[in-house]
Amino acid sequence: MSRHEDRQKLAREFGATDIVAERGDDAVKRVMELTDGGADAVLECVGNEQSVDTAVKVGRPGAVVGRVGIPQDPKMNTNNLFWRNTGLRGGIAAVTTHDRATLLDAVLSGEINPGKVFTKSFDLDHIQDAYEAMDQRTAIKSLLKVSEI
Repeated sequence: MSRHEDRQKLAREFGATDIVAERGDDAVKRVMELTDGGADAVLECVGNEQSVDTAVKVGRPGAVVGRVGIPQDPKMNTNNLFWRNTGLRGGIAAVTTHDRATLLDAVLSGEINPGKVFTKSFDLDHIQDAYEAMDQRTAIKSLLKVSEI
């Protein structure tokens, strides 16, 4: 789900088959159409209150919503989860344990290229610019260069 062309393009490169640009009730309606009644699993990635609400609503009854990263507003009405039997998961990524070897192998073999998310580079003297680029959606993610090698 994205309204930003650069993110949509990257999502397609990573294998997305459908892009939902709508927000709110329109987004929920579109996802329900695409998934024939809702998704079995949903990722909510560091979003705002509306994206958390949308994540819960686009899951079919019994779905699991995974929260990746700490959301902008960590509060959530868990009653909405209860009435639809929706599971909620989240936590610190296990990249220092079992995920590490799998992900490292995938990156080193060229199976995945996570570096594609870095669309602008900055040195440490321009760290504020790096954050502003992400906030203003002129960069997907900003890469900070500590030194030139």
